[in-house]
Amino acid sequence: MILAELAAEDGLMQGIRFVRRVDGLTYEFVRDGDAHGYPSYKRVDLDIRCLRLPDFGWAVCTSDGAVSSRPFDDAGRGAFPPEGVWVSFKGDRSFVYDLVYPTAPVAADAEGT
Repeated sequence: MILAELAAEDGLMQGIRFVRRVDGLTYEFVRDGDAHGYPSYKRVDLDIRCLRLPDFGWAVCTSDGAVSSRPFDDAGRGAFPPEGVWVSFKGDRSFVYDLVYPTAPVAADAEGT
């Protein structure tokens, strides 16, 4: 799977990328419909989504709806997930990521954890 374009005909961003600061591991998310009136993005290798939750802001959620990552400085109440620093947690681990908007086609074969 390849993200061919950043924006579709409807003008909405078609993908986002999380880059882990400690080692550069990259996770690709592609547009996957809407949730709560905003675009929703699904990780290409797992059923994990980045979406804007009502009264909470943008977050990455597991398949059962648990929040596993969110923006560090700003809850992100805009139309798209905010670029910049995000923090994640899973069990006893926590990581810092940078959310970036892809500017070129990207391969969607990210590693899963």
